[in-house]
Amino acid sequence: MRRTYRAVAGGFAAVLLAAALGGCGDSQQSWIGKKYHKVGYNTFQASQPPRTVASAINRKFKAIDRVDDLTRYGSGGGVFLRYPKMVVGVTPSGRGSRITIDKPSGGYNRYYSHVGHLWSAPGSGGWNKHGIASFRGGGPGSGK
Repeated sequence: MRRTYRAVAGGFAAVLLAAALGGCGDSQQSWIGKKYHKVGYNTFQASQPPRTVASAINRKFKAIDRVDDLTRYGSGGGVFLRYPKMVVGVTPSGRGSRITIDKPSGGYNRYYSHVGHLWSAPGSGGWNKHGIASFRGGGPGSGK
């Protein structure tokens, strides 16, 4: 009886663990990599226009902020999504879109002409969930 109880309890625990781990979602980068065609390091191609692609990414992973300057700059513009630890840029490319994924400082610098007047520069830790620069560390003895 005791052995059966342990087997049932162990099986139930395994099912709960599998469900919990299966519920863990993809990161933005891995989800984009599965959904769109990789054309280079952290660069992907989509057949849909930038606003459609950016909306799909933002529906799956809500960004801290979104800048859309396609109306202002046309094919020189794009849609830029800011996350705590990355920037996703979706720009026109032929009949589709080019998607780039950068660390906060790289994305901020790459798209500065589009987002620099709206976003604060990221800290060493990116941005927090409110879009404020996040800093890590402070040297010896900090925080004591």
